[in-house]
Amino acid sequence: MPICSVAIVGRPNVGKSSLLNFLASRRISIVDPTAGVTRDRIAALIEHSGRRFELVDTGGFGVTDSDNLSRQVEEQIQLAMESASLLLFVVDIRTGLTPADKQAALMVRSSNRPVLLVVNKADSSAMERAAADFYAMGFAAPIMVSCRENRGRVQLLDAIVEHLPAAPDTELATGEPEIKLAIVGKRNAGKSSLVNALAGQPRVIVSEIPGTTRDSVDVRIESGGRSLIVIDTAGVRKKSRMTASDLEFYAFHRAQRSIRRADVVLLMIDATVSVGDVDKKLTAYITQEHKPLILGFNKWDLVQGRASPEEFVSYIGKLLPQAEYAPVVCLSAKDNDNLDQTVQLAFTLHAQAGIRLSTGQLNQAVEDILRQRGPSSPTSQVVKVYYATQTGTCPPEIVLFVNNPQLITEEYRRYFVRQLRQRTSLTEVPIKLIVRSHHRRAPTLEKA
Repeated sequence: MPICSVAIVGRPNVGKSSLLNFLASRRISIVDPTAGVTRDRIAALIEHSGRRFELVDTGGFGVTDSDNLSRQVEEQIQLAMESASLLLFVVDIRTGLTPADKQAALMVRSSNRPVLLVVNKADSSAMERAAADFYAMGFAAPIMVSCRENRGRVQLLDAIVEHLPAAPDTELATGEPEIKLAIVGKRNAGKSSLVNALAGQPRVIVSEIPGTTRDSVDVRIESGGRSLIVIDTAGVRKKSRMTASDLEFYAFHRAQRSIRRADVVLLMIDATVSVGDVDKKLTAYITQEHKPLILGFNKWDLVQGRASPEEFVSYIGKLLPQAEYAPVVCLSAKDNDNLDQTVQLAFTLHAQAGIRLSTGQLNQAVEDILRQRGPSSPTSQVVKVYYATQTGTCPPEIVLFVNNPQLITEEYRRYFVRQLRQRTSLTEVPIKLIVRSHHRRAPTLEKA
């Protein structure tokens, strides 16, 4: 295993998710006073003292799930422990040792994994005297931390590194995955089923119950000798059905954040139902963020024979016109159909978004566009286009210099970008067009 895994375990509400965020120094896992918020394994890559390891948050031992998913939550905990090189057994100093802690200790001990006992919520040194009861569980001396008061972070990280097995040769060379692929969509579109199919194991909980996934889950996988992180996100529903205190409110914003940090986004659409408002709003947000987009029609096995892929491409072009450039894949997570092709397409789009056009290529394409149709002004002022240059990649950022940017209409900007895709190798990725004024005397590109 190229990177060691460290699993955070314990009964509900001892602060496991807070500990993940605390050690990662960023908000990754949803923290809420409601017991049982964490269902899946939430992971973060940590670097400390020259070592890299994956820190994994889990659900609580013995949690009573509101959707009757307790068994699946327990299975995820067991899988996390089985794949871990080290366990962080977390307890709460404020409540003291409880029967649930003792029961959890039995399960932790039965895993035959090295264990660090972490006493959370020790907000001051005076509180640490209350930790004496925890010695009765038979683990080594506990490590005191307080996520809220920022106490004990370095000491705990030092202890984790000390207890990790020797670093494999591949650990330091692993580096960041090549791409991050976020899978988004409305509820029950099959996102978690796809993640499990790609991972080759039940990495996230799959259920017929809408809203089973609450948090964004990063899953590190290998495909064709290349590594990537697949981000499973919570299913999105209409904003009008969410409240600010609703867990799904947090899940919705986590899905947006996952889109922002992704290199490529796969929008999962249930092929058995019509494209809805949620699909359209997600598409609008993805294109607004200029993320390469794959439109994935899942459950294709249920409609195959009744419609052709070409008909779906035509259908999606009418309903999601802003994503007309995005490639469409018809897949089945249940039957593993077209999964490898989908992953390969993600790598292809990421590479395409990283292309840098030469100045000659770009301006030749601009000249061709202007010959076909130049910008027209609603006023009597003449629109002059001087030149274009590429200023960035991922997304490709093109700056077009003109005499007056206000004369370039939104309709012409869309036309220009569409034509630029057809004339360059940026055929299936979003292009960020910036129009700027140029006041110096410069030759004007030819225009019809």
